[in-house]
Amino acid sequence: MKAIYTVFILFLCISVQAQKGIQFIKTTNFNVAVNTAKQQNKILFVEAYAPDCHVCAAFKGTFAQPQVGALYNSQFVNFQLDMNNPENFNLLKRMKININATPTFLFFDPKTMKVVQAKSFGEKENSVINVNSIGQKASNPSEFAQNFASKFKSGDRNPAFLLNYAQYARIMGDTSTNIKVINEYAKILPTTAYFTQNTLNVLQTVMMNHDNVLFDYYVNHIPAYSRAFDANLVRMIYENVFQIVMTSSQANQLNAAGISKIKDQMKKAGIEPNSIVRRTWMVEAAYLFKVKKSNEALKVIQSLLDVLPNAPGPREYQFLCDFVKGKTKDKKALKYAQSNWCKFGLN
Repeated sequence: MKAIYTVFILFLCISVQAQKGIQFIKTTNFNVAVNTAKQQNKILFVEAYAPDCHVCAAFKGTFAQPQVGALYNSQFVNFQLDMNNPENFNLLKRMKININATPTFLFFDPKTMKVVQAKSFGEKENSVINVNSIGQKASNPSEFAQNFASKFKSGDRNPAFLLNYAQYARIMGDTSTNIKVINEYAKILPTTAYFTQNTLNVLQTVMMNHDNVLFDYYVNHIPAYSRAFDANLVRMIYENVFQIVMTSSQANQLNAAGISKIKDQMKKAGIEPNSIVRRTWMVEAAYLFKVKKSNEALKVIQSLLDVLPNAPGPREYQFLCDFVKGKTKDKKALKYAQSNWCKFGLN
């Protein structure tokens, strides 16, 4: 009887263990997590989350599923990083990792601290299949991010691979690679798939550029997307893409046609004309100064002043003065700036 009882208890313990979801280590210290992963010779899984993120909260139920726990507990050391903590935000910033949405899953090789896989989750991507899918890739060396460039160069155009590569590039701050890869994805995506939740997730978590057929379709069908999906999310998506383009290195590469296109897209998205001027004036004026069209650049700056809700003060005038001085050596433009803006500035 004692032997049977012992076997029963052992079986019960194994059954309870098997039913456990992801076991996150009990520490808030990232270095402790890294050292633990090194000691156990496992990939470090980091969930970058926020306590007030409702999407993150919804993932707790998925993390508790035994099939998820079976994968993550066997393959990884699991750690949660609170992105509301400024120290954690700065930690990832120093590592040149961009968290644009929570939750974001990061998988590190603890010996090299290279990110071998990464994924940000959209609102409707919370499922055992999706969580285990990225986990399976992170546990397979052939699926590591360090192989992405060679696979792409060799002609791999599998849609799932392209999305994985493009999102990894976005998280790692590689804008040019993200654009190149997501534009390839947009080329092969059938138009019948544009109006789906999966495509909305792509636009939300992967898209960083306005100049492709998928985003063109999106801004041309905003009312339809807003009726079918969460209107606030639909707006957030195009606002984010416009902001990324206008505030990243992409802005310096826009020519006249590119600037005209993004202004037209903003108009189609329903953004007010005065707001479009305020969003685009700096990029447009900088381009015009660059191509020696100083008079046109000055007109763009004046158009900004015409739509400001309040009269500019000394700080605003000084900013415009410094902007012109930094963008051109044209004597007439500098004289105009001195007379109209610099003399009202702080200096």
